[in-house]
Amino acid sequence: MTFSRNGKLIAWALLAIAVILNILGYTNQLYQEWWWFDRVLHGYTIFAITLWLGTLFFGRALRPDYARSILAVLLIAFLGVAAGAIWEVAEWGLDQVASGNVIKGKYDTVLDVTVDTFGAILAAFGTVRFVVPSRHNTL
Repeated sequence: MTFSRNGKLIAWALLAIAVILNILGYTNQLYQEWWWFDRVLHGYTIFAITLWLGTLFFGRALRPDYARSILAVLLIAFLGVAAGAIWEVAEWGLDQVASGNVIKGKYDTVLDVTVDTFGAILAAFGTVRFVVPSRHNTL
């Protein structure tokens, strides 16, 4: 299995946009200016990371008969949820070494994980959408 060239380009572009938006959010105080910015950016960032990881790694790992199955969607979505959990741990770690107060409490963390999950699920469906059969499957 492989992914379409457009799928890979889209995944890379969305990831680059996520990086830029995160940098702008921190450097321009957008998290403080707009209450919804954190939620939208969490969902979008995990969407972009999951789509990127899915197109980067799953083309070689998926068997052709499972490439567009619910199992593939779930595995890719779980990858994104794990990325969101790692993100939350990183935010907690940042709060331990800097005085930024990135994590605003349990409520904030649960909302972040919730929108991360939605982003991961959307990306999982997007990832399997870009799967194209290859003539030579190495697995």
